[in-house]
Amino acid sequence: MPSASAEAERLRLELKRKQELFDTLMEASYDGLCLIAADGTFLEMNAAFERITGLKRQDWIGRTLEQMRTAPGITRNSAALQVLSGSYPATTLVNIRGGEMILVTASPHFNEQGELLNIILNVRNITQLNYLKYQLEQRRGQAKLSEMEELSSAYLRDKIRSAGLGEFVINSPLMAKVVSTVVQIADFDFTVLLEGETGVGKGVMAQLIHRLSRRAPQPFVEVNCAAIPENLVESELFGYEAGAFTGSLRTGKKGYFEAASGGTIFLDEVSELPRAVQAKLLKVLDNKLVTRLGSTTPQRLDVRVIAATNQNLRELVKQGLFRADLLYRLEFVPIFIPPLRERREDIKALAYLFLEQFNREFGMDKVLASETLARLGQADLGGNVRELKNLLARLVLACEEKEIQPRHLLAELERRAEPIAAAGPNTVREPSAAPDDSRPIKARMEDAERDILTRCVAECKSTYEIAARLGMNQSSVVRKLKKYGLRCANRR
Repeated sequence: MPSASAEAERLRLELKRKQELFDTLMEASYDGLCLIAADGTFLEMNAAFERITGLKRQDWIGRTLEQMRTAPGITRNSAALQVLSGSYPATTLVNIRGGEMILVTASPHFNEQGELLNIILNVRNITQLNYLKYQLEQRRGQAKLSEMEELSSAYLRDKIRSAGLGEFVINSPLMAKVVSTVVQIADFDFTVLLEGETGVGKGVMAQLIHRLSRRAPQPFVEVNCAAIPENLVESELFGYEAGAFTGSLRTGKKGYFEAASGGTIFLDEVSELPRAVQAKLLKVLDNKLVTRLGSTTPQRLDVRVIAATNQNLRELVKQGLFRADLLYRLEFVPIFIPPLRERREDIKALAYLFLEQFNREFGMDKVLASETLARLGQADLGGNVRELKNLLARLVLACEEKEIQPRHLLAELERRAEPIAAAGPNTVREPSAAPDDSRPIKARMEDAERDILTRCVAECKSTYEIAARLGMNQSSVVRKLKKYGLRCANRR
């Protein structure tokens, strides 16, 4: 058996441990806590009690409830006094300094014989709690709003996926708003005017509207109004009868509007239409009738019209180059697609999307260094999404290393800037565009691919060496050399 002194030491240490635990609990509590003896003497109070009530520990430890009741500025309706007089728990609301309300709860503590040992006071600042509750509700509201935004984004992505247009980047709030508008109006046959700079994606947005509408199974006819010779615009749009003009087909020909019957016609660069054709287009939109060139019989139309422009049509109206009545008819639903510099949140996702696309298309496995991606996000991409896509294609093809470094990006950006500077200050051209930028991007990429492979054939001794230099599979190199009629002098 342990000695009496050892047992006493054990009990002393146990008592010390419990006292330390009690002190820790008292000071850690956010609620104010106060311990009062059965005779009403203040025994202990924590820092929170001092903070909430304004009473100071050094002033009240050892003093009594009766003394507190007679002190100036102290409530007479004491919960602790109610416990002393009735031995049951009591709760009161007390108005303290500055009009704040505190909730005071007094709980009696009895011994085994039922005698009152002490009273535990618990105080809470109701005013502060209400404010905390308000803040919590605000945060919950913000969280709910964030959750709603996430759900909205997921809904938009699902709608886009259902349209079969593949990946579609809508990371920025601006683009999310645009796509949300498109989703809302897609199934209504409103005339839509898409506005925005060259390369922002007006054509893709027009396809999205069509794919999301009830007209999706029917034709989507895209017309570049600027690419049609002025003397042929009317016959191309509205068709012509046999013998309508010299050189016309003997059978006549459907126009683009008739070809789009039941579906959607997309008039890109609508600002380039001649004034005379603008008048006829207005009549077609108003009456839903089209009359072929050389005919007097109008045909009923069932077609949705989407127009697009990179020009300020209102300014063209002021200059007399565009009809005001046609503008009002076209912009029943105007949708502005912001340039890439105003939605830089989309650049990273677009870059990864195009990188994956060109890696797959060219049989490569290139990656973007993180610093390259960061610089790309700050680059001046005047050609918007189209230029970004073109730029990624060039980087994938031209970079001889697996990882595309910032120096590769800077070199390509400098190369693109040279023709613009050489053209002179008075030359107007699309930023960062190649001289024959009107060709499809695939044709331009094939030219670039052919040039790079031609250089590699001259410098490398085998298809394996070319593959190592370009980061491609050797079989892909062989296939592409065959495609362009190229071969290594010492091919193996």
